Amino acid sequence: MISKIELQNTISKYYLNGLVEAVKWEIKDKKLSVKYTSPTKEMIGEVTHTNFTLENSTIGISNTSQLLKLIGITGGDVMLNYIKNNKVFTKLIISDNQFTANYTLADILTIPKTGDYAGPDVYNLETSLDKEMILALIKAKSALDDSKTVMLKPTTDMEGEFLLELIFGGDIEYSNKVSYYLPNFVKNNVPYDFTLGFSSDLLKEILVANKDAEKAKMSINLEGLMKLEFETTNVKSVYYIVQKEI
Repeated sequence: MISKIELQNTISKYYLNGLVEAVKWEIKDKKLSVKYTSPTKEMIGEVTHTNFTLENSTIGISNTSQLLKLIGITGGDVMLNYIKNNKVFTKLIISDNQFTANYTLADILTIPKTGDYAGPDVYNLETSLDKEMILALIKAKSALDDSKTVMLKPTTDMEGEFLLELIFGGDIEYSNKVSYYLPNFVKNNVPYDFTLGFSSDLLKEILVANKDAEKAKMSINLEGLMKLEFETTNVKSVYYIVQKEI
């Protein structure tokens, strides 16, 4: 059994409001692992759930939107099971006290391959994010929904302490802009001035999907990489985002 809300929240962390539809679920020893990449190849990542009660398997999910609709009709806790044809998993069964829904599984060979992250593992800037910061960044992007890029620049507060300024709309000189300032960074070889740009749409969807996080961390490599990590009791998600060409 698994809570319907926990199942929906886990799926949402790779689905990203429709950005990622087709993935492989890999379950081993009650651990679910799902790797994903954005259609534009700007982001790759992985979500894991450490108390997932399906038997050991690798299954293809080709239409996550439809799967979420089937889960949505249930209530409370749900039971997950399979239907097999010989040794091949053909359907995922989602049931509660009122409904039984059959979701047809895809051939895993039809699911796009997602590679593992193989980039740098050293970061110039690292900080923790709390729920207030996450919600503030979502609000900043939502206020400028047409803006597609968030610019990152260094600045200081009134006491001269380092802040990272995130400027939504900052890639267009005469557009409306919203700035949000993140504090408390651990710095490593950070120059006096730099500018990086990332997809603000992608950042927003990641933050929305992970606003339930109990722990969250942002890491920046100034060669052009943002790493976002989130954690709840059973679920961890990580995203590697490459900078946009400005």
